[in-house]
Amino acid sequence: MAWYDNDLPTPYWTSKNPENAHAHIAYRLKVPFCTSDIAHSEPTRYAAAIESAMIERLKADRGFAGLLTKNPLHPHWQNEFWTEYEYTLDELAEYLDLKGHPLRGSEVSGLGRNCELFDTVRQWSYKAIREFWAPNYKRQWNSAVYDQVEAINAQFKVPLPVSEVKAIAKSIANWTYREFTPEKFRQSQAKKGAKGGKASKGGGRPISESSENQQEPWSKLGISRRTYYNWKQSGKI
Repeated sequence: MAWYDNDLPTPYWTSKNPENAHAHIAYRLKVPFCTSDIAHSEPTRYAAAIESAMIERLKADRGFAGLLTKNPLHPHWQNEFWTEYEYTLDELAEYLDLKGHPLRGSEVSGLGRNCELFDTVRQWSYKAIREFWAPNYKRQWNSAVYDQVEAINAQFKVPLPVSEVKAIAKSIANWTYREFTPEKFRQSQAKKGAKGGKASKGGGRPISESSENQQEPWSKLGISRRTYYNWKQSGKI
């Protein structure tokens, strides 16, 4: 009855362990959502915030991975079915204060781990992929993204399983490989250069190697000095 005592909506079912009173509370969703590599991130973030706020309201165990539940049809548990009603995420959110949820960092739990991993590694990937631009670099890039996701996942008190790590890494690696290409990067830099040329009056002078080192143009591009001169030598910039 913890849901009732804490003013939460009526659940689909509850299942309690008769020995220690540990219980699971389940809600039916009107519109399901997935957490795989084809998922849209917005519903997952919304559900993660709702889940985190419910955990706080119930003072529930944040170490619970959220992947398995008690079987509400097994006679060993004390089971109750309360309602067949299917909730939207908006309806569940009406009972909660979502400010500050889901949690961040190592304290994050449940669906929040998926969001934390995805956000952290995707931000890293936007610049990191530039160091891998070379012929046939896809396999090496996929491996680097997986290693990064796995490293962040290991920081959680209850890490996500390997299957989830693989799905998140696959999603990030494929998207950045498709959207952050050397060709698109050159086009972007060309547009920025054209805008700068229009704003400039009186022309400019060629940059000497010494002044180039002082201005550090690779910093503006978000790449290393070595990568900058490799690109320059190969005619990429």
